[in-house]
Amino acid sequence: MITMNSVQDFTLQLNHTFPVKKERVFHAWTKPEELKNWWGPDGFTTTIDEMNVEVNGAYRLNMHSPDGQTHVLTGQYLEVVPHDKLVFTWKWENGEQEFPATKVTIDFLEKDDATEIVVTHANLPSEEAAQQHNFGWTSSLEESLKKYLG
Repeated sequence: MITMNSVQDFTLQLNHTFPVKKERVFHAWTKPEELKNWWGPDGFTTTIDEMNVEVNGAYRLNMHSPDGQTHVLTGQYLEVVPHDKLVFTWKWENGEQEFPATKVTIDFLEKDDATEIVVTHANLPSEEAAQQHNFGWTSSLEESLKKYLG
């Protein structure tokens, strides 16, 4: 779902449920050796230059597309609540999509023997940016992470 909060602020929210415990899903998001195995849309590979999952810790991910392009994503962790929540900034480094850093919140919700995650990507500058990120998040969650978690 894409919502517009103001003329210059679009927010994207996605929900997905995985048939595993939330600790397992949280580790897939916070352990570099796990994140690199699923991060990005289907068909992408990821290398990690930096990933310090703690408040004020930084990350730098290189997303390699099937056509050979590299998309560099950087940010800083603003909130880390083990097994429950991650909040971090999101900034494309290599000149594509020139806009200020946006904010991503991931909530991990236990549902019996499953985990629902709620991804909220706020402060996107346009509907086009929101749609592009919707495609990336949807593919990442419904294809890449789903395959990784089994």
